[in-house]
Amino acid sequence: MTLKIMSGIVLPSKQNGYVEVMFDDHSIQHDSDANVVEKKTIGPEGDFKKVPAKIVSLRQIKVQVTTAPAVGGPSSLEKFKIGDYINKQRLKITWSADLGKIEEISYMVIGEV
Repeated sequence: MTLKIMSGIVLPSKQNGYVEVMFDDHSIQHDSDANVVEKKTIGPEGDFKKVPAKIVSLRQIKVQVTTAPAVGGPSSLEKFKIGDYINKQRLKITWSADLGKIEEISYMVIGEV
């Protein structure tokens, strides 16, 4: 059994968007809404034999502070959403942020090739 481990840091260029990471050569789909830096691959090139294990997480965000119209009144909530879809060939990461900004998302994928 030969394992392949891939990781990287996604730098979104839009408040809402997606990036697709291709597993065969650790490339990024050309119409993605982000750059990926610090890409690391341990193991051979090629797709995975089965859907690999993965983790996707927020690494750095910027929160916009808002004040309530009246002292003691409610403040607004900011939502940061991260989604993902994975198969044997690619990992698609989606994100959205209300008023703040998602600055970095990290990922790691581990599986058999």
